[in-house]
Amino acid sequence: MILRSPVISVNSPIQIADYAPGATYGPRRLPNFELLWILHGSALWRTEVYDDAGVRQATVERELRPGSLALAKRGNRDAYSWDCDRGSRHAYVHFQIEDLGDLGDPADWPWVRSMSDPGLLAELCSYLLDVPTPARGHSDRLVATMLEVFVSAPAGPPHADLPAAVRRLVDHVATVWANGGPRIVGVAELAGTANLSAGHLHRLFRQEYGCGPAYALDLIRLARAATALLGTNATIAEIAADCGYSNPYHFSRRFSLAYGDPPGTFRRRRQLSDPLAPVRAAGLLPMARRLLDAARNS
Repeated sequence: MILRSPVISVNSPIQIADYAPGATYGPRRLPNFELLWILHGSALWRTEVYDDAGVRQATVERELRPGSLALAKRGNRDAYSWDCDRGSRHAYVHFQIEDLGDLGDPADWPWVRSMSDPGLLAELCSYLLDVPTPARGHSDRLVATMLEVFVSAPAGPPHADLPAAVRRLVDHVATVWANGGPRIVGVAELAGTANLSAGHLHRLFRQEYGCGPAYALDLIRLARAATALLGTNATIAEIAADCGYSNPYHFSRRFSLAYGDPPGTFRRRRQLSDPLAPVRAAGLLPMARRLLDAARNS
């Protein structure tokens, strides 16, 4: 099932701020929401949490370092104490939420997530830095996707809830993709890695995920492509090749079957769908997190 995505309005293009060693910032009362990530150095982030009536409910402290993404929430009061030993730099973007979609109560959202959990958060942050002034509508949609993934993608180690044979398979495919990019890995090779017969491996995947191992890996490659369609200006042919499809027509046909729209239509839609919807629906997110991260580092 495809969840109803949030609708947001970005207040300004992405900003970058530098702080001297030992500097502080705040406290400030947040009139909107902010996604923030550390590029150099570190910070101790302290937030006083208020309810809708303006009554303070709790105090939350988190240490922020490179590789983490933080979400500051509207109505709270926060402050930063920056790294005492070296200068710090962070990137941030402020936005208003016009429609929460199916994301639930902001009070229940995470405060900080690792960019590698799932790895596409790192890709989205990197893209925002590479293209700091995209068209307004594109910027709104891109940050909405970041927020949706930040809030709704399951947290936890990449191997959570994976059967032992599937863990061995994922480790092998992660190595293959990290060294040569996403590509098809034959069922015989997958079965050998999992120490199972091809038939047994297929039955295991059918039982766990409702599809065979080859199709599961295909969905994960398509999820990488969907993320690139929403977050880059690469051509469809370039994205197809980057995700291991030598034939753009074959890629478009596979993408249409998984997402219900061809790649060009998916990219042009103003209200974005979850780029992880097919892997989420199949229960493949723990596997996808590990493999998308490996592909990103290839």
